[in-house]
Amino acid sequence: MIKKLVAIVLLALLLWGAYIAYALLSSPPKFTARWGNVTEASTEVVIQGEWSKPIILPVSMNNVTMNFMGLTVAWTDRVKLSEKNALVVLGIDNHNLVRALFDYLNNGQNGTAKISFNGRLLKVIPLKFSVKRNVHMDLLGKLNFTAESKPILGGLAYTPALLSTKVRWGGEKGNRGILIADMEFYNPNSFPIPVANLTFDLYANGIKIGTGYLPKSTVIPAKGYATVTAVIELDENVLPKVWTLHVKNGEESTVEVQITLSTTILGNTVQIPLKTEKKVVKTNIMEGINEALSQLTRG
Repeated sequence: MIKKLVAIVLLALLLWGAYIAYALLSSPPKFTARWGNVTEASTEVVIQGEWSKPIILPVSMNNVTMNFMGLTVAWTDRVKLSEKNALVVLGIDNHNLVRALFDYLNNGQNGTAKISFNGRLLKVIPLKFSVKRNVHMDLLGKLNFTAESKPILGGLAYTPALLSTKVRWGGEKGNRGILIADMEFYNPNSFPIPVANLTFDLYANGIKIGTGYLPKSTVIPAKGYATVTAVIELDENVLPKVWTLHVKNGEESTVEVQITLSTTILGNTVQIPLKTEKKVVKTNIMEGINEALSQLTRG
């Protein structure tokens, strides 16, 4: 009697396994991800799974985590599994994400993101798997600010033209990230322009995120070129709010800079504001997550 019962159970498991394999192979499940609720403290990532054939999966999902630059930036908020679909909601700690972003910049704008799944089959058998994706987005390369030369002092002189701005990462100082901005200027005047000081205020989505200063004075020669280097300190504490707006805007942020040069022209001390164009910085984070999830079905 016991042997027959065991045989029936084994046969049922075999048939169940064969059906699951057939259902998954004939119609692979589809996983998609999207942004959920976003606040200054946290961000939701909603992952949904669907399969065309009903599947009875005695599986429990204990935890799902998202790792970026070796830091756990998101973990399971809630999980719902059924025979037709699955729902996993991850909660991102925005402050941890900013910390990981600084590590990403420290690593030359190269990093790795990983989503890990941890569960159990039949409440006994451990299930662990993960998908990993390399991340390379040149965020700083998009911050190329320029400004045209304008007449001042009744047309007696012209402001220097800002031809290009190259922004690079300069490491960290306390809770502030350091950006180095190398600005290439052209002086259209017949006399040199000494730049004794400048202010460099950086804004993202209307929020001031950094302030710059001139470590040493520079002279732009007459009818010539010079590179003026500014040091910008980023305020880490306001970046979670900028991230919130970035996600709500469809992963787009408007970045602008307000530059004012302090100089002496024709014996007059002059404050010269430079009008620069706004830059739009786009990311494709969710696109990358969806590409990683698609690897689950492609094998």
